[in-house]
Amino acid sequence: MYHTDSYLARVYAYPIDANGELGTRQMWRQFDDVREGSPDGMTIDSEGCVWIAQWGGGRVCRYSPSGELLTTIRLPVSQPSSCTFAGPELKTLYITSAHQGLTPVQRAHEPLAGALFKAEVEVAGFPSARFG
Repeated sequence: MYHTDSYLARVYAYPIDANGELGTRQMWRQFDDVREGSPDGMTIDSEGCVWIAQWGGGRVCRYSPSGELLTTIRLPVSQPSSCTFAGPELKTLYITSAHQGLTPVQRAHEPLAGALFKAEVEVAGFPSARFG
């Protein structure tokens, strides 16, 4: 299991045993929030790679299970907030964004801030879990 600490620009990994018990937290990746943006919402694909929206970085990136950067999707907004897979083959990545905290000048430079984006990707995601 992965957990984002956006404030500290970190992602942690937790092993989960067969009974669903969490193991000891481990630092998975520390982000340079000035250069990369801060990690925000994320999802996992069918190969076990992690897709992370990088708030302030204007991008969503795919990382290997060991934290190696594999793919970068650049966006016309600075604050992508989350991402998830959809579509019949789960190969469409939907990306939310925000305009929270942007000044009027920044908003003028980012007219699509707050929009929903989609990107066709080569690796499928997992179906969403249903609760309740």
